[in-house]
Amino acid sequence: MTIDKKRVDALIPEAYKALADVEIAENGKLDKGYRGQIAAFGAAISMGSVLSAVSFFSKKANASDQKREDEGYDRSKLMRAIEILLKVEKDKLFQHAQKPEAKDEILHAAIALKLAMNLYDWGE
Repeated sequence: MTIDKKRVDALIPEAYKALADVEIAENGKLDKGYRGQIAAFGAAISMGSVLSAVSFFSKKANASDQKREDEGYDRSKLMRAIEILLKVEKDKLFQHAQKPEAKDEILHAAIALKLAMNLYDWGE
């Protein structure tokens, strides 16, 4: 996979808005824990597959994940932001990820989200 820098650059303004739309960023602030979540998503794709990464990150929290949920880290919000960037219907990212071109598209969206996070103040 080759990173298309022009494509990532074009997605950054949309990513900035998507972060607010899915309530990862609020009042100009973003919890820095989401930066770690999007990095983990990219690593999951690189080390596994796009389908397994999307499946894991789309999952709603269960009892063992409740502490992270209580802290405000709902990883499915990141998947919703990627759906917005790719103009995929809500909760249809897994189906989209099965297309041959999807891996590059999803990685470009994830990179744009990670870069757009730098435009927000990081809350503690």
